[in-house]
Amino acid sequence: MVEARALLERLKQPAARLPVLALGAGLTLLAYTAAMRFVQHYAIFRGPRDFWPPVLALAVLLLAWGGLNLRFQAAAWLPAANSALLPLAVFWTIFTAYHHFGCWIGWTVTLDQTYWDQLALSFLRGRLYLENPTYFHDLTFFNGQWYVPQPPLPGLLLVPFTLLAGEGGVNTVRLSMLFSALNGLVFFLILNRMAGLKWIDLDRAGRLWITALFAFGTPILYVGLTGQVWFISQTLTVTFIALAVCAALLGGPGWLPGLCLGAAVLARPNAALIWPFLLAIAAAHLRERAGRLAFKPLLAWAVVSALPVVAAVFGLLYYNHLRFGSWLDFGYTTISGAEQIVYDAQTYGIFNAHFIPRNLWSMFLLPPRLTPEFPYVLPTRDGVSMLLVTPALFYLARRQAWALWKAGALAAVLLCLGLLSLYHNTGAFQFGYRYLLDFSVPLFLLLAAGQGLKISGALRALIALSILINLLGAIWFAYNW
Repeated sequence: MVEARALLERLKQPAARLPVLALGAGLTLLAYTAAMRFVQHYAIFRGPRDFWPPVLALAVLLLAWGGLNLRFQAAAWLPAANSALLPLAVFWTIFTAYHHFGCWIGWTVTLDQTYWDQLALSFLRGRLYLENPTYFHDLTFFNGQWYVPQPPLPGLLLVPFTLLAGEGGVNTVRLSMLFSALNGLVFFLILNRMAGLKWIDLDRAGRLWITALFAFGTPILYVGLTGQVWFISQTLTVTFIALAVCAALLGGPGWLPGLCLGAAVLARPNAALIWPFLLAIAAAHLRERAGRLAFKPLLAWAVVSALPVVAAVFGLLYYNHLRFGSWLDFGYTTISGAEQIVYDAQTYGIFNAHFIPRNLWSMFLLPPRLTPEFPYVLPTRDGVSMLLVTPALFYLARRQAWALWKAGALAAVLLCLGLLSLYHNTGAFQFGYRYLLDFSVPLFLLLAAGQGLKISGALRALIALSILINLLGAIWFAYNW
């Protein structure tokens, strides 16, 4: 009885809430897995296939973590263990959620318009073109060969996976889910680092809420689920931008964040516009260390960090030259794609002020379409305004104190929006404005910075609503693809 009362008293303490939640979630997942396996075994209800290994692994992880915290609450090594187990739980929770949701909607196998696994195989054979593609949409035909016009980073990263799995053995959907989980993990680590630097005030619960919004409450969700040609590029762009920001926050030399951002440029060239954010982080570090902003060290950091980005841009241009005989031809004006998009690129160019009204409408104002039948409200094929898909973004309007890193984050967001407003393509068939991913890291860090120590109940409700909207949107996208 005395031990039970002591345990209850411990559970009332804030430090014990997370392990108790972990235990409860672990037991719930075990029960869910057992129930689903039972009904599948007796063919009562088929449900999603192959769903259970990640769910079971997550249940074991949560039970072990919660048990350690309750059993060894006073142990000296427990804080270090929690510092490792919480990020691991964040990563595996995101991956499990993506994987399980993909199983429910039947989106678990590599689809036709992936191409990157085929390009990786071509790279291994010393070719820059696809050898025998069975699908041609969004490929570029040049000199009798079919090329993937997008920058090559996904194909390069798939080379080792292709070596291990062999031809046709890479599941790009599950690989995309893994990188999506990595994105959520790195973003959470960024929030933790910024809290440690006192650049944001959010407590641990608030950082978890913002991480959940980042991973599930934006177009990052459906983009990360699909594993196709454009979407893998965008997912990897987020990965390397997040790694670049994380490296910059560590306060080391500029070559590492520059190298990460250069890799992002090899997936989507406009990722280079995030560089001012990295520079602002370095400037904030230098000012905190020296008590003032010294120009020469900042200039040295800027040069060292910019060199890998410049090298990546040069590499892309040379890649164009090798493929199409022109340094500036990315293959988009001759792509085998949607007629209107190709016409716009051929008529006005890849970037033109002509596209500004259409892009701004798609970004901020495009409403869903109303129907006389259930569910009465549906997305348009061109997407829905980012503010309607992620209503939590309205909290960006909250006033907050000025900081040097915030100026860099805002500059990166505005530069990305400015360039995307000139782009010939709004994102085509999509749910929500998917180019939001290009500036999602600085955008959501600004959102986190404006919330003080704890996020409000209203923002939590908007985060939950954002997640629900994007879950429904991912289902709509999967079944209308």
